[in-house]
Amino acid sequence: MLVHLAHGKSSLMNVLGLLDVPDTGEYVLNGKDIGNLSDSKLAIIRNETIGFIFQSFNLLPRLTALENVQVPLMYNGKSGKESKKLAYEYLEKVGLKGREKHLPSQLSGGQQQRVAIARALVCNPEIILADEPTGALDSKTGMEIMEMLKELNNNGQTIILITHDLNIARQAKRCVRISDGRLYDE
Repeated sequence: MLVHLAHGKSSLMNVLGLLDVPDTGEYVLNGKDIGNLSDSKLAIIRNETIGFIFQSFNLLPRLTALENVQVPLMYNGKSGKESKKLAYEYLEKVGLKGREKHLPSQLSGGQQQRVAIARALVCNPEIILADEPTGALDSKTGMEIMEMLKELNNNGQTIILITHDLNIARQAKRCVRISDGRLYDE
């Protein structure tokens, strides 16, 4: 688990998540230099490899919680029936059973964050990029989500968690800090 505690986190997340390409240097992911790949190839790698938990949730406002979680599954070629079953399962894992048919505007900030978490986890990505994943949650739910992320990490998934919360950071196996554009081990 990697944690970043300083400014520049959005740029770091965007580069790590293949949303932006670095201006200089090279980025090798799973043995592939991603610097010269087309947008469509980057999108395929993103979809197959990376789950995003955005601080601002990035839920589609006209889709229900269930449909928001189904979106990455549909891009992965899962059938409607299969994606619906998995979406229900992951919404239950994050404590939202019974809220599946609600639009984002009908959910609290913490509930929207849990939908975003379910959406990030549903495709079982190798890497999860989590930007302040507990920021909109009450402390009990935040602890539950951190336990889930730690369990995923213990089972082999890479979790890159960005936070300013030192209590969250202390739970990581490894912490790094960015200062003046450089990474430092904590």
